[in-house]
Amino acid sequence: MNRSIVINREFGSGGREIGRIISERTGMVLYDTRVLQEAASKRGLSPDLLADFDERAVSGPYFDLSIMGSLDPQLYSLPYRMYGAIADVITEAARVEPAVFIGRCADKILRDARLRFRSVFVYSTDTKRKIARAVDLDGVAPKDAEKYIAKKDNARRRYQRFFSDSRFGDPHEYDLCLNSGRLGYEACAEIILAAAAAEPGR
Repeated sequence: MNRSIVINREFGSGGREIGRIISERTGMVLYDTRVLQEAASKRGLSPDLLADFDERAVSGPYFDLSIMGSLDPQLYSLPYRMYGAIADVITEAARVEPAVFIGRCADKILRDARLRFRSVFVYSTDTKRKIARAVDLDGVAPKDAEKYIAKKDNARRRYQRFFSDSRFGDPHEYDLCLNSGRLGYEACAEIILAAAAAEPGR
């Protein structure tokens, strides 16, 4: 493989699982929570702080400059310092060898670094399966699952808009958009690998 793969995804669509399949088939390193761990190590930051800041943060002043502007300068700069640490890990990893990156604006980071990649957005029309993943993986009560899923997707939308000025889920932002609810994880992985291997114009 001569380029990295970036998978952005709706919550519960199985994007992380598809990335794992691609990693196992190709031997490419999968960077998800590993990005946070390495970023914390390189910058001397608390892993807990990075995890709290990451796209899982759905409240607080992190992504609202109108609020942050009135706060302490250290707090104002925190998102940029955190993002810089994550960007360093992604860029350095991709320069060593192509890898699979899950979310975290890795497509913008690699584009800015002029590194080769394919960007993918995975979504799902299988609402029941998305709810099941929320219940099984995150321990959400079934009655709260749909609201929880919407909240998670909104957090990812805000994160992407804040750092990349691009629109989460907009097909114009990606090389591929795949419905895992209809295609299944294995088929999605195969399509992504075929697209990653193809040269522009093929």
